[in-house]
Amino acid sequence: MDPVCHRCRATITSSEELFCPHCGAPQLRYEPSDEPVSSFASSQQTTSGRGLETVSWKAAVLSALLVAVPVGLLSSILDFGALWVIGGGIATVSLYRRRVGIPPTNRMGWRIGGLLGVLAAVISTAIYSLKLLIQRYLLHSGELDQQLHSVAQQFAEQINRSDPQTAAAMTQLVHFWLSPDGAAAIVLGTSAVSAVSMVLFAAAGGAIGARIASLGNRPQRSPR
Repeated sequence: MDPVCHRCRATITSSEELFCPHCGAPQLRYEPSDEPVSSFASSQQTTSGRGLETVSWKAAVLSALLVAVPVGLLSSILDFGALWVIGGGIATVSLYRRRVGIPPTNRMGWRIGGLLGVLAAVISTAIYSLKLLIQRYLLHSGELDQQLHSVAQQFAEQINRSDPQTAAAMTQLVHFWLSPDGAAAIVLGTSAVSAVSMVLFAAAGGAIGARIASLGNRPQRSPR
């Protein structure tokens, strides 16, 4: 199709004409450039690269909740165990991948696993606290006091055998352990250490699960 003058709308026979042969108006020329397209493509690649590092928290929370309940129950009933917490992190990442359809990166695996650890720690601490309340106020059981007394007695005997001079100073510490404030401090400290350990082991399990998921998506080499 021949170009048309923008002023008189007359047909210009040659595309090399800089002026219209009929009215003499200068003609505008536009040469397309690849720079806007390349910049747009690079911005799209940057956006997609950032999107690959973004966790779909809705899918992550749903996946973590399904695994946090059994992990929290096991940790509160059978005490803390690193194996099922790490396995829970791997299972959570596997469920997340099924929901989203995209394998998470290593950093995303740490985040998803850490989320599982937080939820499992909350569930485990709540169940353990409820268990202690039922034992003390409903069943009137002194199991916790007996355990603390046994541990304090063993600790005092070890101190007496190793260094009798410090035994008198450690007596005050043993009395504090056997007091209600000391028992509460020991329970809170144990729960805090268990919760932090659970988060760390679950995050490590999530990173392992992400690594396993990435191994399944590596392109296979064609046989030579």
